[in-house]
Amino acid sequence: MSLSLALNLLAVLLSAVALVTSIAVSRRQLRLAQNSNVLPIILQLFKETRDPDFSRAIEYISHDLAREYPPDNGYRRLPPEVRKHVRRIGLFYDDVGKLVAFGVVDERLVIGSYGVNIVAMWDALSPYIHRERALSTKSMLYFEDLAARAKTTPMAAVHAELRLSQCPP
Repeated sequence: MSLSLALNLLAVLLSAVALVTSIAVSRRQLRLAQNSNVLPIILQLFKETRDPDFSRAIEYISHDLAREYPPDNGYRRLPPEVRKHVRRIGLFYDDVGKLVAFGVVDERLVIGSYGVNIVAMWDALSPYIHRERALSTKSMLYFEDLAARAKTTPMAAVHAELRLSQCPP
């Protein structure tokens, strides 16, 4: 093998290594840029769920809604204060479901954080939502999709996949 052929092969090899390195760095930068765009959304979601009114709405839906009002008329005909609770929770999870369905937010992050609550709220609200759909318009389709995803992949499965550590007392 001649010296010029060896140098040409070395140049090609170095070019290939540089290309692979450049692609890897570009992909990492793209992922970091996407994550930085999503971070404010995620922080807002976390903030919303810590609001006392959000907690009160969850509590009302969990303990009182079905006992006080049958789902016969959907949710839009409920008294204003009750409707406010239903819409706050239902539309919140519907919006989160949109972010998950379109791949803006990682499904595992949402289900790992809210999975049990998503399922519980869907189970409590679904009779009202389905009745509302029969009476007027299709609503909260993304909430339903999110609940189906959360039932298929429970929180515990997400936590196991992430291999979360435990630190007993």
